[in-house]
Amino acid sequence: MHNSEYIAQGFAHSPDSISLTWLPHFHDMGLLDGVIQPLFNGFPGFLMSPATFLQQPYVWLQAISRFKVTHSGGPNFAYDLCVRSINDEQLNTLDLSSWRVAYNGAEPVRAESLERFAQRFAAVGFRRSTFYPAYGLAEATWKGTG
Repeated sequence: MHNSEYIAQGFAHSPDSISLTWLPHFHDMGLLDGVIQPLFNGFPGFLMSPATFLQQPYVWLQAISRFKVTHSGGPNFAYDLCVRSINDEQLNTLDLSSWRVAYNGAEPVRAESLERFAQRFAAVGFRRSTFYPAYGLAEATWKGTG
């Protein structure tokens, strides 16, 4: 409960927050942001298949646009994959202005990746200040047995 409240404060969750995750629920980032935070804070949360994201990264950003998602993210590679795979025609269909927290974690966060993503998607409302690089070290926060 303490950790959920801490996350809610850090991400500035509110009743008008909307989350979307494609991250697997067996990983702490997918479980916490995709399932627990929407339940804990009482806001809508959309779930997307990890395979869908990996095969069609555009669908992730399209869903953020369509559902006016405020909170979503993933590992650093996700932002690089979007820059590499989303063409100009797809780009012009997006509106990322609702996105308030684009978390990035679970692997090293690379400034050049964030810069490329911010530049590529600025024209469709993405703000560089939306990025929320994170380091959680879940191995030190979960109580195990043994």
